[in-house]
Amino acid sequence: MITIGIMTGSSLDGVDAVMTEFGKDNSIRNIDGISLPYTTELRQNMRVLRDEITALGSDMEKAAKIPLFKQVLDSYTALLAVAVRELVKKSGIAKKDIAAIGLHGQTLGEHNPPSVAKGGEAFTTQIFDAAKLAKLTGIPVIYDFRSDDIFNGGEGAPMAPMHNLHLSYSLSRQGMFPVCFINGGNTSNLALVSSGDSLRKRVCGYDCGPFNHYVDLLAAAFYGKDFDEDGKLAAEGHINSMLLHDLYHESALTAQGDNFFEIMPPKSAGPHLYNMGERLKNYPLAEVDILRTVTYFAAYTVFLSLRFLPKDLDFPRYFLMFGGGWRNPFIYWDFINLLTGRSLVLPEHKAMAEEIRSRLRGEKFHCAMADEYGFSGRYMEAQIMADMARCYLEKIKFTLPEITGCHQGAVCGIICEPGENTRRKGRGFTYSRAAKGWSKLK
Repeated sequence: MITIGIMTGSSLDGVDAVMTEFGKDNSIRNIDGISLPYTTELRQNMRVLRDEITALGSDMEKAAKIPLFKQVLDSYTALLAVAVRELVKKSGIAKKDIAAIGLHGQTLGEHNPPSVAKGGEAFTTQIFDAAKLAKLTGIPVIYDFRSDDIFNGGEGAPMAPMHNLHLSYSLSRQGMFPVCFINGGNTSNLALVSSGDSLRKRVCGYDCGPFNHYVDLLAAAFYGKDFDEDGKLAAEGHINSMLLHDLYHESALTAQGDNFFEIMPPKSAGPHLYNMGERLKNYPLAEVDILRTVTYFAAYTVFLSLRFLPKDLDFPRYFLMFGGGWRNPFIYWDFINLLTGRSLVLPEHKAMAEEIRSRLRGEKFHCAMADEYGFSGRYMEAQIMADMARCYLEKIKFTLPEITGCHQGAVCGIICEPGENTRRKGRGFTYSRAAKGWSKLK
């Protein structure tokens, strides 16, 4: 089966689309991929719309009536259609042979999972126009994947672990096991594929916290750059332990004041939790030292998150990195140095760090980017969407209680066929079915 996956992340930088073939032997092969940047106008309009949605408390019924909502949605969908058409042309694959497009949508409002809602209504917020995209491309579109997990009591994230499990089959055949997949985007998440005494392969995963978020924010605030390419801006800076302490304790707090880093999985995070931006811009340190410390913090949070890996599963011997944040060599080597005990750890975390390292039992480990494992790191997130579309068509569950905390696993998404009367069939949603207020409508 051949599907297309489309991903647009919270960094609002552009569209990644990948065409992937899924074999009956559990093989996964990317046929081709394409990336298109957002125009300056679309990026700016998305930021304005995101601020307006936030000001409305993520009330999407009200947000959808804002004139800018339709303008942004039309421009966004038109760009997605261009990406699909160019990808199909580039690949040489006939459109009739493409089973579906898997579309994540653009997150522009709060992601408020159960771990954050604390007994209140959980919800998630993405925008999309699947009906228009299906019409423009002539290919069925499967979308709104997170809502089904929210409906089932789950976090709605992370979505990567089940796809990572599917990727692990080829790695296991090569002796690469247990393996930990670590995604470094605006937010980081990890997925461990391992086994214990039962020798039954299992997968678990969760969000770790902010990764690129503060790095990109400060690169823009201090240097007018979208991101710190290759870590060049932070290269002359030094890690400050006082700021590192403040970041750990204050940079990712729920509405109730709980520290995200201390919450046990299942859990998921997002920019709405990351509330230290303004303070960082005015922190009493040299700008280069602030940037270097938040860069280190990206690796630090991932490392400390390893303490939540189940004790009954073997600790990973292979670490597979993907996502743009890992292209920053400082973050990459900071993580390796933390694993080997050669980097700064706050006094309150020393025992925790030693416990994590003790699970390696002094054995060698391999840490590398996805491309060195034979996968395309650039299109890994888009490939998740391609896999979710495939799993929807084959009725394969894509969430599990041990990953998202859902009551039961779910086949995720809904489908729009080209030319379908979506209003009559109730599939013409332009934002998540599990948006704020959904429980009152169920």
